[in-house]
Amino acid sequence: MALTLLLVFLYAAGTAIALPTPLEAALAGLKLAPGWAVISAAVLGKFLGAYSVFYLALRLKRLPRVEEWGQRSRWGRWLFGVGRRWVDRYGAPALFFLLLIPGFPDTGAVYLAAVAGARPLAFSLATAGAGAVRLTLAYLGIWGVSQSLAP
Repeated sequence: MALTLLLVFLYAAGTAIALPTPLEAALAGLKLAPGWAVISAAVLGKFLGAYSVFYLALRLKRLPRVEEWGQRSRWGRWLFGVGRRWVDRYGAPALFFLLLIPGFPDTGAVYLAAVAGARPLAFSLATAGAGAVRLTLAYLGIWGVSQSLAP
């Protein structure tokens, strides 16, 4: 069971950092561990993965090469401009509601918010909260289907 929870944790952190796959795939661990433990491990992994992305983005966007690229490149100016306007206007609640879309691979949204935002804790909590809601709803759906199919 501990290995299953570790793998779920690593997978959830990976979905925030690099894996463009939906978080609901972490529920594959339900075969070997209780639902509450799988969801808890996945949410913790999602939070730490998102926080590490935000922490890294805060450091990277202050590098002189990145600042120069953001000023010289037309694509860089557009990306930073769109990201800043979106984050300034809507903030962490918008990221939370965006990540509530079932099956949505949220890596891109996390990176956009990380590059444009300056509040890693708020955005990481929004990412983890949306993951918790998505996983809970998917788990309840799986449980409901299994209950309706049971003889």
